[in-house]
Amino acid sequence: MNTPTDNSNNYGERYDIRASIAALVRPLRIEIAHTAHGWKIDISSLTPSDAVTALERDDLLVESTILCSTSSPQWVARLDGSIDEGVANNIVHEVSAMHSPLCADRRMHSLVMSGDGICAHVRNYEDALLLGVSAIARYLSNILGEPVSLPELVHMDILLARTGCISIRPVDIEIYSTFVDVGIATMNSTGSSDMSLIYDIHSDTWHGD
Repeated sequence: MNTPTDNSNNYGERYDIRASIAALVRPLRIEIAHTAHGWKIDISSLTPSDAVTALERDDLLVESTILCSTSSPQWVARLDGSIDEGVANNIVHEVSAMHSPLCADRRMHSLVMSGDGICAHVRNYEDALLLGVSAIARYLSNILGEPVSLPELVHMDILLARTGCISIRPVDIEIYSTFVDVGIATMNSTGSSDMSLIYDIHSDTWHGD
C-alpha cells in the first residue's frame, strides 16, 4: 500500500489554489446597531438558515415557536413558548409594519430577514456577536474548503467596538501552510485592513492581534 507524501511543492500548490478561490469570493460586511429592543446586525454573506442554526440553544428549544413569513422580505422568528394562530397572524402583520420587529411581541427572541445576506434582530448582544463569528467562520470555511471553528465572542466584540462595522476583503486574507491571516477593516469598510484575526489551521483555533 502506497503512503501519500506531502512534499513542500504540493503543499504550496494546495494553498495557491486556496488563494485563487479567495480572490473569487466577494467581501464580507458586518454592521451592528443598538435598537430600542435589542440589536440589529446586517451580514452580507450569511444565509437565513445558517443564522437560525447559529442562534439555536438547548434552553430555547425546550418550548419555543418558529414563525415564518414567505412575503417579501422573507423572515423567520423564534418566540418563547407556544402561540395560537390568531396571535401568529397578528405578529406577521405587525412585523411588516414596524421598523423594529421585536416590538411585535415581547416573547420574540430573534428575527432573521433575508435580502442581500441577512438582517437579524436579536434581544441579546451575545446573540449578535454569535451571528458575527458564525459569518466569519463560514466565510473562511468557504475559502479553505473545510470546516472552521468559530472565533470567540470577545474577538467579535473587539472588532465591532471601534465603529460597529467591519469588512473582510479576499485580498486581505493571507493563506500560509499552518495559519491564515484574516485582515479586517474596522475604520473604513471599503478600505484596507487595520486589524486581523489569525486562524491556526492545525489546532482549529483563532487568535487576535
